[in-house]
Amino acid sequence: MPQEQEKIVMEFCRAWGDGATARPDVNKIVSMFAEHGVWQLWMPGGPVIKGRAALLAEIERQCGFSSFMQCGITKIVSSGAVVVTERVDHFTMHDVRVEHALMAIYEIDSDGKIAAWREYFDTADLGKQLGMHPEAVIAG
Repeated sequence: MPQEQEKIVMEFCRAWGDGATARPDVNKIVSMFAEHGVWQLWMPGGPVIKGRAALLAEIERQCGFSSFMQCGITKIVSSGAVVVTERVDHFTMHDVRVEHALMAIYEIDSDGKIAAWREYFDTADLGKQLGMHPEAVIAG
């Protein structure tokens, strides 16, 4: 039986899309994020998005070049407020369907909001799928 924090993360991931809907449920995603929460797009060294307004702006930016998103949780574990997911996500970018393997770590606050969200993945793999040189993806 999933823990309450795991249910929050599963619902959050579902809000990104089912792979058939062009856009994520942006309002739901933003409402599930803590007012001053932090999203690090990739670890280590990726951009850090702080707060709901910045999260909204980043999602809108990503929707400008990505669509038909789906967060595919393959494994989920938690300990207290920390939830770890192993995922295989899918999205379409520049008319290419991308399969994106990653780990994500979430911290849930006492109000049931996502206070921190960090993603770990190989940026070079994304670049290869999109026909880019890895150094272009990292420079981003």
